[in-house]
This record gives sequence, structure tokens and C-alpha cells, in this order.
Amino acid sequence: MANRAIWSMRKRHEWLATPLKARRVKRATRVRCGLQDAIDRKVTKSSSEESN
Repeated sequence: MANRAIWSMRKRHEWLATPLKARRVKRATRVRCGLQDAIDRKVTKSSSEESN
């Protein structure tokens, strides 16, 4: 926290305004956390809607 005083308020808000880069998560990690199931459901739902 030593560099906190030299940051300007405007600069801090600009940094907060930029979205964070999406983190690369390997498939094995997604499966372990249960995220892959949700992604698969989302894909199948959107593909079934397109076919209708």
C-alpha cells in the first residue's frame, strides 16, 4: 500500500473502469468445478433453439 498516496483518484477510477482480462481455465479445472456442465447446457440450449 506504499504507492497508494501517489495515485491520483482519476487514475484509480480509470483502472477500475477497464474490465479484467478473462482468465484461461483448462477444461479439467472446469469439469472439477462443475463449470463445464453449465457451459455444455448453455451450448445445447442455444443449438436446439437455432434448429427450431
